[in-house]
Amino acid sequence: MGNAQRLPPVARDQLIAWQSGRELYLSATSVWEVARLAADGHVDLGTSVDAFVAEAMRDGGLQVVQLSTGILIESTRLPGDLHRDPADRLLAATVREHNLTLVTRDRELLRYGRRGHLRALAI
Repeated sequence: MGNAQRLPPVARDQLIAWQSGRELYLSATSVWEVARLAADGHVDLGTSVDAFVAEAMRDGGLQVVQLSTGILIESTRLPGDLHRDPADRLLAATVREHNLTLVTRDRELLRYGRRGHLRALAI
């Protein structure tokens, strides 16, 4: 968590606790989004996406949640009025399917969480 100092203290402390307890998860959808950002030159990881993810997972403090058939189907049946962005819908479905908390700064996903459709923590 190289940029942990930039996070709000509450979010930073929660992420560190999850990581220490080996309960920190990253959706495969987020891996895809980071890979796209890196490929398009919008983010510089200082290494390849493969190496970045492998390093993050090295000690077991971060686990990737794979997309399942259930998540893919759930993303088309989400309750409420989440917009149609496929990546956000996959993230919401992943969080709901695995009873996790989404850590995000995305306003639409935070609003969706405030409406009771998923747990979300703002960063």
